Amino acid sequence: MVDPSDGRRALAQRFGAEPGAEAVAPKVVIEASGHAVAEAIDAVDVAGTVVLVGSVFPAPPIAVDAEDIVRRLVTITGVHNYAGSDLSAAVAFLAGRGRAYPFGDVVGAVHPLMDADEALAAAAAPGAPLRIGLAPR
Repeated sequence: MVDPSDGRRALAQRFGAEPGAEAVAPKVVIEASGHAVAEAIDAVDVAGTVVLVGSVFPAPPIAVDAEDIVRRLVTITGVHNYAGSDLSAAVAFLAGRGRAYPFGDVVGAVHPLMDADEALAAAAAPGAPLRIGLAPR
């Protein structure tokens, strides 16, 4: 796991991630910020896969070296939408094996839905937690 934030790296280790080493090319790279796509493609090992989950906003295009992708047998895929069955599986995981992980520490303050503007501001603030909660009631 590679991240510029000491806090996010520490949290990822609590979920079982191991610190990444620049010299070791991973078989799977999950790019979750939307800001390091080219770096993710460059970092993945031969026959590896790059999964883009953070590219959900307009950003400048990146240059892709098609020859490099083909020669290294790199697969690039994106994940954005999910089905109801995915949500059911996630809830089942959280209610079962997922209890072993500190998911509660990922969410900062939980705001009432009526305070959504305040919650959005908190989520955009420097040093914000990974997620801010909104309670429907």
